[in-house]
Amino acid sequence: MRRELNRPTENRDNNSNFELGQKDAYTSLNNKDSLNSLDDVRLWELFREGKEIAFSHIYQTHFEALFQYGCQFTKNESLVEDALQDMFIELREKRKQTIIQTSIRNYLFTCLRRRILLYKKKFNDNITNFEHSEFRLFEIEISTEQKIIHEQIKSDNKKKLKEVIKLLTNRQREAIYCLYYEDLNYEEIKELMGFTNIRSARNLIYKALNHMKSALSFFILCSCY
Repeated sequence: MRRELNRPTENRDNNSNFELGQKDAYTSLNNKDSLNSLDDVRLWELFREGKEIAFSHIYQTHFEALFQYGCQFTKNESLVEDALQDMFIELREKRKQTIIQTSIRNYLFTCLRRRILLYKKKFNDNITNFEHSEFRLFEIEISTEQKIIHEQIKSDNKKKLKEVIKLLTNRQREAIYCLYYEDLNYEEIKELMGFTNIRSARNLIYKALNHMKSALSFFILCSCY
């Protein structure tokens, strides 16, 4: 029978698995501004101590970005939802043994990435080889707010750039997505994508951007004739 996770809310004040401790301590925590002021290490400590409000804040803060990231790997939204639900259930069950090495966001992204790729293989969801798949993952949408190549992209070049991005490998698109859409730094991308060092992450993105620039120049040149 499948385990179910009740989605937490910011106002939830008790849970059978989480004890909030003293009322005055809970009152000081039950404030979104106060939680936002905590660094990731302290917030994770509160979660490991069983503070439901900390778990709720982590869930509410990161769920949407996690779901959007998961949907870059598959069009099967149910698979992404299952992976997210199972991930958060496991986090609750093993919270005392879990220590984050980087940011909470990056840790959650890494957990979800690993789980989705496992589920895709388990349920034969289109692909098993992420890097060499014929399926185009990470369908990046271009907007003038995104800082890819230039701070702003003229509207007449947006369509060309979107075509250029499709020429990148899945891993290149994932790295571009993480850097420019999720604002992950190179260290976080290294951890998330399993590189052994930061240079490898930088090289992947550098090659992707160079390829994009060259291809975009070619498209623009061809459009002049």
